[in-house]
Amino acid sequence: MTDRAASSSLRTVPVPSKSRLAVGLAAFQVLDAIANELPRRYVSVHLDHLGVPEVIRRVLPVIKVSSSAGLLLGIGRPRLGAMTAAALVSYYAAAVRFHLLAGDHPVLAAPAAACGVTAALALVTLYMPAIGRT
Repeated sequence: MTDRAASSSLRTVPVPSKSRLAVGLAAFQVLDAIANELPRRYVSVHLDHLGVPEVIRRVLPVIKVSSSAGLLLGIGRPRLGAMTAAALVSYYAAAVRFHLLAGDHPVLAAPAAACGVTAALALVTLYMPAIGRT
């Protein structure tokens, strides 16, 4: 393989700017799902502090990975993307509420709030306009 061929095979696929929100949030969801499986003890203590019921804990990795798929597939199927983004707004609103109910300083809920805002932005700037064009 020539140097030119090797360098061209390493190029990334260009992502339209509005899609970057969805791709970034999808990547975060997958990384968060993986990170939550590694230091299991810390995650359990943290979820205990937040008061997250065991039944919800079991589905968190499924929610994170499937929402990543929904966001990415939604770029081509905007109704799926819109539904996923709207669900993530609810998911992150619940996460913020868990933090506040646990007595956490609002700054500790900021990452969840930022992810919820990102999902809302993806919904209104990427998926909803695309639905109107289909």
